[in-house]
Amino acid sequence: MKYRKEIKTKALSLLAVLLIGSLGFYNALADSTVDQLNAQKSETQKKLDSLNKQIKQYTQQIDETRKKSNTLKNEIAIYDNQIAATELQIQAKETQIEDTKLQISELQKMIEQKAADIQENKKILAQLIKELNEFDGEYALRTTVGSENLSQFLDQVQYTQSYQDKIFQLTQKIKDLKAKMEQQQHELQVNMDKMMELKNQLQITQDSLNQQRGQKQTLLNQTRGLESNYQKLLSVSKTEEQNLQKEIEDLDSKIRTKLGNRSINPSKGVIAWPMDGVLTQKYGNTGFTALGYNFHNGIDVAAPAAQPIYAAADGTVLYTDRSDASYGNWVAIKHSISTKTGTREIITLYAHFRSFIVKPGQKVQQGDLIGYEGNTGNTTKKLYGPERGYHIHFGVYDAEGFGVSDGAYGRIYGPYKIPYGYTYNPLDFLQ
Repeated sequence: MKYRKEIKTKALSLLAVLLIGSLGFYNALADSTVDQLNAQKSETQKKLDSLNKQIKQYTQQIDETRKKSNTLKNEIAIYDNQIAATELQIQAKETQIEDTKLQISELQKMIEQKAADIQENKKILAQLIKELNEFDGEYALRTTVGSENLSQFLDQVQYTQSYQDKIFQLTQKIKDLKAKMEQQQHELQVNMDKMMELKNQLQITQDSLNQQRGQKQTLLNQTRGLESNYQKLLSVSKTEEQNLQKEIEDLDSKIRTKLGNRSINPSKGVIAWPMDGVLTQKYGNTGFTALGYNFHNGIDVAAPAAQPIYAAADGTVLYTDRSDASYGNWVAIKHSISTKTGTREIITLYAHFRSFIVKPGQKVQQGDLIGYEGNTGNTTKKLYGPERGYHIHFGVYDAEGFGVSDGAYGRIYGPYKIPYGYTYNPLDFLQ
């Protein structure tokens, strides 16, 4: 009996050693999977970088063409470049979706493997604990009857300590496995949410592509390919543009006169860029007097249709509006920011959304998705000026004096709202 017990004890000790060693194998296997994922992600990123570089080139070409004389030829060139950029954007979204699918699949495999490892380790741990209890009971009996000499007594103590050390190590390994599995489950959920959002963005981008092709064909039908017909349409468009821009400038001017000169000394990066794209129009004097205005109260950032737009800082959604005039679909968010002279409240304005997904009173954090880039409002016109096309107009206002007015040309465009106030240069606040 004694010999069988000692043999069984040594066998179980060996089993524990092998098990703990096998966990190292599983960790190595997981590391190998992570390395494969990282390699695949690297290849995907190279492809995305190449696509984004091409998209940026098309966006810059569009911006350069807008600054040239407004002719039917240039107008068609803008449409062609927009369509090409949007097609590349679709490829980029599809690439991101495939990469996310791969990551989800690998994470699921790793989670399943860790769950199986945990269950197997628990079984062996339970057996080790059972054997230790039996061993301790037999040891106590032998000590009581005084059948063991000092050497045998020390052997028993050593065996017991060895068992306890192995059980502790095994327990810690199981805890580590659980922690890693929980982290991977979190990553899995993040990737699944990302997948849903990418699919939504892909659908919006595909819809925008169809819209662009339709608008181009409509323009060709209306002008019948003749420059003279195009110039007639352009004349009407300029008059409408002047009226809407003057309406915005007059409202902003009244607030500036009322409040006097103001300044904020923000730290660079106190707010983040709301969208990834190309800066096509800065803040301040523009020189575009032919278009009816010479001061731009925000900045314009252009990108292919349906680019995601994010909150520039933590804050609360103050106003939203949907219309076909002025700023089109727009969102205003109120923030408290730290400046060199203390805390100040500002309003950020995001205009020309295709669609937005927030509502007044909603709390947002910096980087939260609030909508998708479009060309609503003035940018829906058939004819392009330097401020037209797919972009986001981004403005920064002092919270004091900020307000919203009913538009004066509702009989033409339907009901619409105009945000107004004391504006600052957004580039002074951005990262």
